Amino acid sequence: MPKKRKKDRKAPRKQAAVRTAPDQRAGPGPAEWDDASQGDVDLLRGFSERFPAPVDAVKAVQSGEPVEWSGAIEGARMRHRVVLADNGEAVVEQAVFLDGALEQMVLCAAHQAGEHGQDQLHAGVLAALDTLHSVIRPLVEADVRKVRPDYTAAVLESFHEAPEPNGPGTPVFGWRTFHSIGPATTWDDTIDPATWNSSTMMSGFIGDSDDVPELQPLSLARLLRGHGVPVILCAGCGDPITDRHPRWSGVWVSPGNDCGPLCEAPTPALQLPAPRLGWLTGAEFGYPHQPSHASN
Repeated sequence: MPKKRKKDRKAPRKQAAVRTAPDQRAGPGPAEWDDASQGDVDLLRGFSERFPAPVDAVKAVQSGEPVEWSGAIEGARMRHRVVLADNGEAVVEQAVFLDGALEQMVLCAAHQAGEHGQDQLHAGVLAALDTLHSVIRPLVEADVRKVRPDYTAAVLESFHEAPEPNGPGTPVFGWRTFHSIGPATTWDDTIDPATWNSSTMMSGFIGDSDDVPELQPLSLARLLRGHGVPVILCAGCGDPITDRHPRWSGVWVSPGNDCGPLCEAPTPALQLPAPRLGWLTGAEFGYPHQPSHASN
């Protein structure tokens, strides 16, 4: 199961949802956990309450009923679902999606690539994710081996899906593995701990990636550019930026953060004006992003 950590003020809200019928949600809803001492959270409770074992869920999926969990716990968003493979065999997909700096870089690069550059973008991002997996897998595997010495992590494949319905054509990327289903397979058999734990490493919110050089923003940008992904960083703050977002055409903006789409102020702390002059000054407008032309 994913590692639980104390809440970070920058961490996204922990959410989980289980779908076990069309247009219907069951199982745990939005939830928050502040302390690891509260015990493990059964993320697949919604599955096991209705389907004691994966084989019990196969018939539901074969009849067209979705059996899917999605959520995040102090890390990247994850998905666990029963699907039918191309050969008709039912398997359990376990997926982790991009998050943190990497997700923002891919988001901005997707806008920079434009409509006609999406095929190259997809190929480049997938190649970069394969390289990153070779870095992440040994680290998360070693972490699990502290508890399970004989453990070997699953080898994940990089994938992308259709654009988010609420975003202007931004593709979804991630890593996934598939677990076969047999008569004796349990839900626990369909969980690769390293895959789940990689979600916290990719998010960057709780420090799992701080000591991994390949996961630092400049290294990620170099990796993506090396595969033809048009990543542009701000020369001032280092955030990934784009000037091709439909709402900000021609303006360099970044995905929302504590400063919104603007650049962080490059000057010392703002000095408050004298009371008689009021409280608002020109500094309230913030600063624009400036693209860095460095390629490495």
